Amino acid sequence: MEKRFFTRWRIALIGVFALSVLLYLPSLMGGSIWDDDDLISGAAFGKANLLTAWVHPFLGHYFRPLTSVSVLIDSSYANQTPFYYHQTNILLHSFTAVLVAVLAMLATQKKLAGVLAGFFFAAQPLQVGATAWIGGRTDVLSTFFLAGFLVSLVRYHQTTNRRWLIASAIVFLLAALSKEQAAFMLFAVPLSVFAFGTRKWKDAGRISIPFAVVLVIYIVLWCIDAPPPTRVHAGLLYSLGLSMRTAAHYGLALLTPNHPSLLTFTMENYQGPLWIAIGTCLTILYVLFVKATWKSHRPLAWLALCGLFVYMPISNLPPVPSFVAGPYRFAESGIAGACLLGIGCAYGLTSKKYVLAGVFLANLAVGATVTNWGIHQWMKPLDLFATIAKIDHHFMVGVGNYGHALDGENRSKEAIHWTGGLLAWLFGTDKWAQLVETKGAAAVTPEVMDRLRSNGGVPDVRALAWLMSCNASSYSVMKDKPSARYVMKQAVTIQPKDARINFLYGKLMLDVDRRLAIYHFEVAIKTSPGYSACAQALAHERVKDGRYAEAVKLLDKAMKDLNWSCLAWLDLADAKIGVHDFAGARIALDKAAHAMMSAKKADIDLRLKRIAALEHPAQTQPAAPKKSAITP
Repeated sequence: MEKRFFTRWRIALIGVFALSVLLYLPSLMGGSIWDDDDLISGAAFGKANLLTAWVHPFLGHYFRPLTSVSVLIDSSYANQTPFYYHQTNILLHSFTAVLVAVLAMLATQKKLAGVLAGFFFAAQPLQVGATAWIGGRTDVLSTFFLAGFLVSLVRYHQTTNRRWLIASAIVFLLAALSKEQAAFMLFAVPLSVFAFGTRKWKDAGRISIPFAVVLVIYIVLWCIDAPPPTRVHAGLLYSLGLSMRTAAHYGLALLTPNHPSLLTFTMENYQGPLWIAIGTCLTILYVLFVKATWKSHRPLAWLALCGLFVYMPISNLPPVPSFVAGPYRFAESGIAGACLLGIGCAYGLTSKKYVLAGVFLANLAVGATVTNWGIHQWMKPLDLFATIAKIDHHFMVGVGNYGHALDGENRSKEAIHWTGGLLAWLFGTDKWAQLVETKGAAAVTPEVMDRLRSNGGVPDVRALAWLMSCNASSYSVMKDKPSARYVMKQAVTIQPKDARINFLYGKLMLDVDRRLAIYHFEVAIKTSPGYSACAQALAHERVKDGRYAEAVKLLDKAMKDLNWSCLAWLDLADAKIGVHDFAGARIALDKAAHAMMSAKKADIDLRLKRIAALEHPAQTQPAAPKKSAITP
């Protein structure tokens, strides 16, 4: 008798996949947010080609070449449309949910446990940032490969087919190349022998051989062009306290899904000994759970340890700088979390412990509603950053971007309120601008550095200056140029070599002190030669001063980024006319006529007349008066 293809198990897996897709359908209409523009344009990994995707640090800080490649593949057909990037994220999340279901089924040999684990993962709120945000590609991709690695490793133990072992090693490498956090799962390999295999040390060593080879390959690739790791110097007691507060944050977010945990990026909402105590209790309970299940159900304990291994880099215990509590960073640990919740729910249902099963099902239901809420927060920049600013108003990136979004909505007074309030907290005084003017860089005291550290694991003074520039930009939008100049000047004081801040200060100073403005443009270009907007501004001033050759040099490098700007093409035409490159000037004028916002015909005709006058001066000279035939 021929076997049916659509068995109950396969139909259940299709249901898990369908739920994952349906839940995240709204995010298809989401735009580009935060780092998304750099990912779509390819600027996040150098240039949009395959080579730079492998050798250029991801976002300038991370070794994630496979994530770069995946975005580059999307770019080959997406035509910079966010829809397609969101589509890929949703598909990756949905296939991961299916793999999680398979993993839980293999670990327990119970299909109900597998299906429920898939549902828990599909609806898990801590997956929202990874799935609904294009920039979460690094997390959703590495999570997909990690799930595949775990499934193939368990299959190897159950079939002893070496193909599964080789596949597991390869997929593990892909996970690590997507996000370095996944590399910590390597510790799960030898332990799997004691959970599923012979429980002999020699077999643990043997199974680790292909993974050791993969690890060598990973290290070699890392050494090619990966940025050096940065250490955070913090005291032992501080690190322990922070790690316990982090455990409280992630533990409660997983066990009791809630809105604030979805968009909390710093640990400033978890101050005080109470949170340390909660985190300590959750950690102790987790250890006791692993110890007890290791005796009664080793596969379950192994899954719990897998979650712990991949959680360690984001626990804030190791000195690894990054966002202190970015919610999407838990996405990889969510595999183990979903398995444990799904298996626990299945146990409650099959053993008729309905109260226990009800607790798990309540977690699933609440998680699904929180996930739906979170997906809609990632749809538009203003909505996202408004929510972040209100939930975690000490997060500089969130508040600064909220300020920019408010400026775009002509709500700059609110933007000044938010950015100014955060700066007042950072400096410890409402008169922070006067403090910087009086003390200069010394205004950044150790207390300020501690508050900066809470934003990203490292005290980033550049981020502080950027936030000040956001505040100044809001004054500029309000046409309050004196206040904008004053605040931007203090931002330059804090970060004198920052290209963007020097450029913005130069623009503000143009109508007050042109010489000083040009100086800051020059500082910006020297610091960042590829800064195209600044190159255009400086070139415009060079044309005014008759320094045409310098203007041509500046614009020739910048026009790749400025080909949409008719003003840039007109400046280039003026510079080309100045150096008597009339053919080049005509090309620039043609580009200006066909730019996104085309130049006025009168402006183009005026320059064409200048070219004609310079090319044929005799034809444009007025005719000499005829001499009279009558002599006096």
